[in-house]
Amino acid sequence: MRLNKIHEYLFAFLLSTIGTQCKSTHESTSQKSIYKSVYIDQFKLTYFRQILVKGFNRSDAIQEVIKFDKSGFTEPLLTVDDLNLIDSLTTVDNLRMQTDSAHRIGRVAEGFEGKHPLGFILEKINSKWLDSLARKRYKHQALARL
Repeated sequence: MRLNKIHEYLFAFLLSTIGTQCKSTHESTSQKSIYKSVYIDQFKLTYFRQILVKGFNRSDAIQEVIKFDKSGFTEPLLTVDDLNLIDSLTTVDNLRMQTDSAHRIGRVAEGFEGKHPLGFILEKINSKWLDSLARKRYKHQALARL
């Protein structure tokens, strides 16, 4: 009789341990997906801020908006390599906007000439290109941590 009780307790203990194992594995996976989502959002937000500043030629008004914006994560999630990549991409994209602007002179209706930073930025953000790049950078960062 006493042996059966021990088996019952042992069985109950093993079941509770197995449940805990599954729960912690699930929580770990959930935390990874949350971190990935936050990382991707931070990557895109950093790109957005930089292209906005560069697209509007570092104007005081845009810099003031960026200064007081509280969007994003307070802890640094992006690596120095990520920040350098974003800086390079936004520099190239700003040059692309300037080139497009120069090509419009005398070729389009009056009022449509010049730089179109908001339209350009919106197009970039909606193109899924930035999402794809952010996911690749996240995978690269995850591999580097191993």
